[in-house]
Amino acid sequence: MTICFGAGLSVQAEEKLAISGFGRLVAGYLDDNNVSFEGYTNELTFSEQSLLALQADYHLTDTVTVTTQLLAHSNNERESGLEWLYLSYEPNSQWLFKAGKMRTPFYQYSDVLDVGFAYSWVSPPQQLYSAFLFNQYEGLSGIHRFSLGQVSGAIELYTGRYNGNTSFQQKRYPTDIDNLQGVVFNAIVGNHLKLRSSYITADFALDLEEITEFANLLRGAGFVQSANSLTMEGEFDIYQLGAIYEEFDYHLAWEWMKITSNTILAPNIASYYVQGGYVFDSVTAHLTFANLITSDVEPVNEIPFGVNPGLDQLFIAYNTTLQRTKASDLKSLTLGIRWDAGVNVAFKAEVTHYQGGVGISTFEPLSESAASAFDERANLYQFGMEFVF
Repeated sequence: MTICFGAGLSVQAEEKLAISGFGRLVAGYLDDNNVSFEGYTNELTFSEQSLLALQADYHLTDTVTVTTQLLAHSNNERESGLEWLYLSYEPNSQWLFKAGKMRTPFYQYSDVLDVGFAYSWVSPPQQLYSAFLFNQYEGLSGIHRFSLGQVSGAIELYTGRYNGNTSFQQKRYPTDIDNLQGVVFNAIVGNHLKLRSSYITADFALDLEEITEFANLLRGAGFVQSANSLTMEGEFDIYQLGAIYEEFDYHLAWEWMKITSNTILAPNIASYYVQGGYVFDSVTAHLTFANLITSDVEPVNEIPFGVNPGLDQLFIAYNTTLQRTKASDLKSLTLGIRWDAGVNVAFKAEVTHYQGGVGISTFEPLSESAASAFDERANLYQFGMEFVF
């Protein structure tokens, strides 16, 4: 809404301001009473992914724009409020520079991850698109667009930091990300093939209070190497490749990501998905296979076992700590359908069969006894309404 003293000024302000928004109402149910997955249990809930967002773009000049996005989320594990706030400078059609709070460009669908209308799934494959990573960063970004014959695309360089929380296993952990640096390459070949690759590196520090206290206990007992191995400070590197081929009545997609770290408590992960979809008028049917493969760093275990009960307790506690923070392999097969009821409204339904063990990247047991009762298989049913305005 524009308030001013002259009609001419009001029209001019309205031309500079663009308001848009999006939302989603998502229900989900997990058919297993022993575990939860991404917050879903065997009780129907609408709270895990439902949201409403409002975005404003104000053109200060022909080349400078301020963008802000406010998001209200129904999930208590995710903070509502200011999602984006950045300044864009576009001197010409080849260059774009941004500074402020922006979306971290990890994946193919990073920029539209909350905009469910932009893709066919209810939930993008969680083997890649998990809450395990941070969604925003504060920093600078430079994008150079190019065109070479049948190939057009862009190269993006960015740097910054993140100070906030990361969420997994329905808990929040204070997280500091420094020296964040990344490069993203996007290309469109002809009219049908989209390619993407990216590389990200950063230093991280994650505050796991209970693990820090146990590490201090080990250090006081003289097991310095074991204590140091429980640090949650280090460096991570993320590699990503993706491709989408789209025709009028079908599409094929593939995306791969690898995360490496130099600490034993941060999982090394390789994950990917392949998807195919077919369009019948306003209905799209799709099938997706996704896989997550973990590889743990070899732990340091200098605590002797069998010497005395006190040392045995430390030995068991150390291994239990490693087990609690361990990621698990996860496979899934998703069958879904999307109906575009209008130009800005879509309805979706999908079922995903998951196969994997308990871990920070997969299933969380609802009790200690439930962990042993879980057969490492579960089905997640989801229904959603997506809209943009």
